[in-house]
Amino acid sequence: MKNLVGCALMPHPPIMVPEVGGTELEKIRATVEAAREAAETLAAKNPQTVILITPHGPVFGDAISISVHPRLKGSLASFGVPEVALGFETDGLLVRHILRKAERLGINVVELTDDVAKTYRLSLQLDHGALIPLYYLHKAGFRGQLVHIAMGMLPYEEMYTFGKAVQAAVGMVDKRVAVIASGDLSHRLTADAPAGFSPKGAEFDRRLVAAVGDLNVKALLNMDEELIEEAGECGLRPVYFLLGVLGGLEARSRVLSYEGPFGVGYAVALFAVEEGKSDGQ
Repeated sequence: MKNLVGCALMPHPPIMVPEVGGTELEKIRATVEAAREAAETLAAKNPQTVILITPHGPVFGDAISISVHPRLKGSLASFGVPEVALGFETDGLLVRHILRKAERLGINVVELTDDVAKTYRLSLQLDHGALIPLYYLHKAGFRGQLVHIAMGMLPYEEMYTFGKAVQAAVGMVDKRVAVIASGDLSHRLTADAPAGFSPKGAEFDRRLVAAVGDLNVKALLNMDEELIEEAGECGLRPVYFLLGVLGGLEARSRVLSYEGPFGVGYAVALFAVEEGKSDGQ
């Protein structure tokens, strides 16, 4: 699939932005260096559009949401650095293709218009789950268009199917596209972790990172529900989506880093797609 130039899984702790983290950046050096590598690798492919899915945008219980406003912007003002601000044009054509493909596959997607935002009192600003990966991509030179998607609390299989819809939509446009799944792993790795400690947090992270490295959807589907619940994660649905985007394609995965010094698991992985190859699925 020649126009899907690459994919990445990236975490989104604001502390990994130098303007926020300062000297604390040293504690997540592996994550920062891996994020730079991932961003530079994707940017070197010169994508015209980046599709990004976040767990921290307008998340609905029964639907995925996709921003349709022509200009998307946001800042890290809530983290004390309003000067860190980004803005992107929305790829309206690709959004329309995604909406059509999702409808055909029976996936409920809400168009995040001004009216919808007002009705549900939602922000149209880019959330930090999107801004952190985009910060690194922008630093690497990306100046293209954006498709901003917020995951829904849908069954995992539906998130995977939505990824397949996005893959089909990408195939409809004559442009280079990269896809980023933003997500942190367990929030319960240490006693001082944000969600408290659970011994199952580290087990969840080990299994998810292994599944990502092997592009193994079945391993995720076989993961125990109690294990997932105990992990306190926000990245599993974005990972399912990303593996759906890659589903049926000849792809290679490379986990660049994993660490959790603040009690939250951060993983960075890159995915390359072989041009014109598919396993027929």
